[in-house]
Amino acid sequence: MERAGWEEAFRRYMPLVDDPQALWACLYTPLTPCLWVNPIKATVEEFQAYCAEEGLRLEPISWYPGAFRLLNGERPGATLPFVAGWYYVQEEIAMSAVVALDPQPGERILDLCAAPGGKTAQIAVRLRPTGVVIANERQMERLSSLRATVDRLGLLNVVVTWYDGRLFPAPEGIWDRVLVDAPCTGEGTVRKPSQRWRPVTERFRRACAALQRALLRRALQLVKPGGIVVYSTCTFAPEENEMVLDAVLGDYGVVEPFSIAGLRAMPGVTQWAGKSLRHDVGYALRFWPHLNDTGGFFVARIRRTDVPMPASALPSVLKPRVPMEPATRTEGIAALCQRFGFAPELFAAYRYWMRGQETLWMALPEVESPAGVIPESVGIPLLSYKRKHIKPKTAALQLLGREARRNVLELPERAAALRFVNGQSQNILADVEPGFVHVRYRRFELGCGLYGRGQLHSQIPRGLQTLIAQNDHA
Repeated sequence: MERAGWEEAFRRYMPLVDDPQALWACLYTPLTPCLWVNPIKATVEEFQAYCAEEGLRLEPISWYPGAFRLLNGERPGATLPFVAGWYYVQEEIAMSAVVALDPQPGERILDLCAAPGGKTAQIAVRLRPTGVVIANERQMERLSSLRATVDRLGLLNVVVTWYDGRLFPAPEGIWDRVLVDAPCTGEGTVRKPSQRWRPVTERFRRACAALQRALLRRALQLVKPGGIVVYSTCTFAPEENEMVLDAVLGDYGVVEPFSIAGLRAMPGVTQWAGKSLRHDVGYALRFWPHLNDTGGFFVARIRRTDVPMPASALPSVLKPRVPMEPATRTEGIAALCQRFGFAPELFAAYRYWMRGQETLWMALPEVESPAGVIPESVGIPLLSYKRKHIKPKTAALQLLGREARRNVLELPERAAALRFVNGQSQNILADVEPGFVHVRYRRFELGCGLYGRGQLHSQIPRGLQTLIAQNDHA
């Protein structure tokens, strides 16, 4: 987009900014990729050692332990440790919403607009060893990316659901915390190299604001009195930020002052378009890009009062679902133990779920769906019952693969590992039995393969396959 187009779209925000020239200079500089290490799969030290071996330069993010800026890597989402679930790539400032939410172990937390799953994953990691996060997404086409995130990172305390967040059918007043990372016009993403932002129409902005108000209203109904709702967007517009809070909160919620050590922010706007807004919206934080060399973001931390809200008029008939229920058939676990040499007690720590009679899912014992909510998934898939065999799932082998003692195929070189994660078959000699094997390369648990007659056939799910060039950092 020509510079004049940017200036025309954003000129109205200049009175809100401390240094307009610094903002403009920042907006035309591409973002540095950022990521955080997944402690379920790797330690920070392991990840740093890998980067040192590969010549990748990291800059720690001071305000988020275990997170880094990647200073010389162009494709952080196309590496072997990424496929193995060692880390999650996320725009730096977007991590602030979960810091504001401040999840605590043992809590029940709802992420009302969850895809692609980065904030859900942040919450899930913080809740360990107990607690549950319900990750809801309205758009079916985005559910696959959400579930891929849960599977790849090995998140056993996540329930994925598919509902319109405005009509989420869970019991009201039971949630400790609710995150509303609302769909928005995305003005704060202009620095992302992968997308080209275009000015939006006022009609589209009004539609976004209406959706945002409805989502925030539902969040306030769902959270318990005294609980926390975090409302966030990646846009600059007060119509989608402070004015949404002003229109919805009433006596039902109060914006709390908060700060994040190591991050600069400006306060929320209390005057806009000739209108005075309630004073506590000034406690929200505006992260303009130039303040921390990030994208743009808005975060408000809201404390629910004990004033009752009118009940939502939910539709009497929601989209039909085949329910997931506690598993009645778990004989496949013994087969996995026999095939891979897993200790049987390894599986005693989990609870198992099924939809129908094919896929067995594993989750932490305390994880279950609330009354009235039918999940799309609970935890991660463990295995599938096929007509003539039992097929292990890559998500489970990636999580448990370090414990496997039999039929582990150790790939001899990086090129073979790259072919495997790209979904390709290859000739290879290995001392394993014909059938399903767990594939490993060095420290990376890569998942399920099918071996026979000197050929390894990748069973990596399509959503996890990544085209990594032979000469890329992997």
